[in-house]
Amino acid sequence: MTVSIIICTRNRADSLKNTLESIGQTSVPAGWKVEVIVVDNNSSDHTASIVRDARLGNVDLRYANAPIPGQCQARNTGLREAKGEIIMFTDDDIHVPSNWIPAMCHPILNEAADAVTGGVTFPPNVPALSLRPFSSLRSWFACTEDLDPQKPSRMVGANMTFHRRVLDRISGFDVELGPGALGFGDDTLFSRQIQVAGYKLVGALDVVVEHHFDLSRLTKERLINLARNMGRTQAFIAHHWGHQVVQRLRRKYIRTKLHQLWARRYALINERTDTPAFFHALKMEQDHAFYAEYFVQKRRPFKYALRGLKPLAQNDAA
Repeated sequence: MTVSIIICTRNRADSLKNTLESIGQTSVPAGWKVEVIVVDNNSSDHTASIVRDARLGNVDLRYANAPIPGQCQARNTGLREAKGEIIMFTDDDIHVPSNWIPAMCHPILNEAADAVTGGVTFPPNVPALSLRPFSSLRSWFACTEDLDPQKPSRMVGANMTFHRRVLDRISGFDVELGPGALGFGDDTLFSRQIQVAGYKLVGALDVVVEHHFDLSRLTKERLINLARNMGRTQAFIAHHWGHQVVQRLRRKYIRTKLHQLWARRYALINERTDTPAFFHALKMEQDHAFYAEYFVQKRRPFKYALRGLKPLAQNDAA
């Protein structure tokens, strides 16, 4: 059995070091060949030296460079570099459990699945996101508590695994989505394409990794930007993949613009980030960003056929 673990990173050398150390402590079943590919998305820090100096025991470690900005540029570089039958993804700020590799791979080896979504939680030093107003916001930070363990709707890039055969029909990750582009949605769209293609996605939400993200992402400015990116991402997928038609678009745009102006004038400035009013204001930002981006995207030709597996340009080339 050959397994490729792909980690995409950009300017998080110290966090990456901790992630690699946790992977180095995982168990590897006898006879398995496991490689870790760190894809550097044009970092300007000491990422390369961290990879060069890391020792992962019986796990091979390789370094790859993806100079074009964007997480999906790095993800696709990792897919091209990967040699494994099974491909695993995690992030550069994740700590994995000791049984992570076999536990995430076994549903595929047992022919119960083609793809597996694992669990993601937060360490104890993230008290803010444990508050009730953030219950539906935690998924923006990769938390998987909203997923149905029996029938998960999507994979989460911080802890996802799939067999190489899915790449026979799906070309990889859309480079217009994810961090460095619209901000979100790359793993969501990939998951939907896997299911539309007829591959089976199952949950292993009891195989839980910890997301040790930078707490500066919880500042007002960063949260507002996350809300906008979520709305923009949803508009892109709705238009290009779902071919969704928004009725009375201009009216909805104007209404959400007025809501957004109110939110910026009052709640986003005056409220603490742990209040229901602030969370409600974030939703207003998200809604307005959706309609504003939809105005932009609907002027473009569809990138995919309805619920398509590959961009239309790739289909034409094939």
